[in-house]
Amino acid sequence: MAEVVNVIIPFYGSAQSARLNLATQSILEQEGVDVNLVVAGINTATNIRSLACLARHPQESVPGIVRVGVLINNGLRNANDGFVYVSDADIVLANPAHLQLLVGESSMAGTALKRPPMRRLLLQDYDWFSEQVEERGLENAIAGLDTSQEYIVKPRGADRPMQVFPKFENRKHKVFIASEADFQEYISHEANKGSEPRYFNQDRHCGAVFAPTQAFREVGGYHEGFISWGVWDADTQWKLENRTGMKLIPNREEFSVIHLDHEKGYFSKEKWEHDKKLQIKRRSIGAEECIERDRKDYLGRENVH
Repeated sequence: MAEVVNVIIPFYGSAQSARLNLATQSILEQEGVDVNLVVAGINTATNIRSLACLARHPQESVPGIVRVGVLINNGLRNANDGFVYVSDADIVLANPAHLQLLVGESSMAGTALKRPPMRRLLLQDYDWFSEQVEERGLENAIAGLDTSQEYIVKPRGADRPMQVFPKFENRKHKVFIASEADFQEYISHEANKGSEPRYFNQDRHCGAVFAPTQAFREVGGYHEGFISWGVWDADTQWKLENRTGMKLIPNREEFSVIHLDHEKGYFSKEKWEHDKKLQIKRRSIGAEECIERDRKDYLGRENVH
């Protein structure tokens, strides 16, 4: 019997619905597993069985503050036993065996998994790629991408200058990438300093987490106090690492995902700083205490639902 993998996608307006459609198509076409896809919107979490079903559930526009932890926790309440994979509305699973490979990797390692290797489809190539999907289907469109350049996918023979910055941060080696256009905009104004997440992406999908459904419940799901992005995911990974153990998804092409680039005008320094301060506070409290507090909140809201 195929393993059940619940894929939860929080959707709050940071990616266009067209990107969500491509992301969900790549999930619904996964092989070797029983997929339960949950799109967690602002006011509801919807189990999606097909793209037609998704079309019948239009997503709400984004409010000023989004507590992504609330959205994902609502999705967890719609999850079945088995595994949970938290992804994003702008991420395409390039390999139709992606989830099946994660099941095997997690079971073999006996730990949760995080952050698959990621290639970017630059904003300038998005319309072209969408047309390729329309004409040839998603699988053929992905197969037709040029992967000869590190960190990105592109039309064959196209030149896409990039800026790559290896970095040692928080005792980890990381790689940050910016398109040449984004990099030039970033360095053009001193005021852009402190807004690096708006211009740079990592070479991994940092928000992706894969673990048994019960493991998410045991750590109290996601903390609901974060109001930006880029911190709530690290917080949950920190909790899972302390409870179940966690390892990086292997940096191999068969595990690679594709980020469909988009504008990041929604980025806010103030929200980012708020979340970083909250993260520091929680780390000072300790993982076990944070887990117990989050479990009480999660179970309390579950009883309400």
